[in-house]
Amino acid sequence: MVFKEVVEEGKRLGAPDAYVVEQMINESTIKVVEPREVEFVDLLIKTSNLHKAEAQVLALAKELDGIAVIDEGIARQVARIYNIEAHGTVYLLLRLVYRGSLSREKARKAVERMISAGWRLSAEEYAKLLRQLET
Repeated sequence: MVFKEVVEEGKRLGAPDAYVVEQMINESTIKVVEPREVEFVDLLIKTSNLHKAEAQVLALAKELDGIAVIDEGIARQVARIYNIEAHGTVYLLLRLVYRGSLSREKARKAVERMISAGWRLSAEEYAKLLRQLET
C-alpha cells in the first residue's frame, strides 16, 4: 500500500476512500508496504499509462501473491492481463467485516463518508451493499 499516493494525495484530491484507508492504517487493519519490483512498476507506468500509485498497488499484489484493492477500471484491466487478483473498495470493506476486523456499523459509516465525499455508487449497488452488511 502506497501511503503518500493513496492517503495524502487522495485526501488532497478529495478522494473519498483515502479517509477510509487512513482510518484502517491507524487501526492497524492494513499495513503500509512499498513494492520491491521497481522495474515492474516502471513497466506498468510506461505500457499502460497507470498512475504511480496504481502501478505500485498492482506490483505489490503480484509480489505478495495478494489482492490489489483498486477502483480504477483501467487498473483492473491491467491486473487481469498480468493475472493479478483485483477488487474494489467495497470488496475490501466486506472482506474486513466477514473476517471480523471491521464492524458492520463502521463499514456502513465508512461507505456513508465515502459517498458524502463524492464516491459514486448506483442506488442498486448501494442497496446490495447494505443488504450484505446486514446479513
